[in-house]
Amino acid sequence: MHPNRIFAALREVLAPDAIAIADGGDILSFARMGLPATTYLDSGAFGCLGVGVPYGVAAALAFPGRQVAVVTGDGAFGINAMEIDTAKRHGARAVFIVANNAAWNIERLDQEMNYGGRVVGTTLQYADYAMMARAFGLHAERVTDPARLAPALAEAFANAPALVDVVITQHALSSDAGKGLGWVPDYQALTAWDEAERRRRQ
Repeated sequence: MHPNRIFAALREVLAPDAIAIADGGDILSFARMGLPATTYLDSGAFGCLGVGVPYGVAAALAFPGRQVAVVTGDGAFGINAMEIDTAKRHGARAVFIVANNAAWNIERLDQEMNYGGRVVGTTLQYADYAMMARAFGLHAERVTDPARLAPALAEAFANAPALVDVVITQHALSSDAGKGLGWVPDYQALTAWDEAERRRRQ
């Protein structure tokens, strides 16, 4: 399934005041273009992976009357995945949507395209994150059929905290996929830090 299907389904179920959060690498590129929300958080220019679940828990506790949707890659989700237990224990009614492509996909594609096709340490397994969430008492579903996405998301919001594990393809190219691991946008603070460090060393 293409990752854009997640955002198409979210457009069907999100309220106008929903809080949307995105976390990850490849999925973040898709989310910045397709995630519909007027209140939006993500991991920022430096890609501080793992912020999605904590941001979602905090947003749901701060704004209990609003929908909170967290779209996260499977790799980024793994960094703070256990905090879905915090969501359950504290009644943080967020919905965690795991875009499960079994890879650190920007890095995997970078290896394929720029390093002779040698893929090392960038593939994951298609783990069943819904099963993990159910172990903590969350409502959860694993989705492989695009037609099931919108109904699964609607049920997740009705039963939050909840997790929807969406199995997606590794072969959808995001806007960041071809840029390589070392790419940083112009006008980011990294340039200023680098120049200051060079001056200091002279």
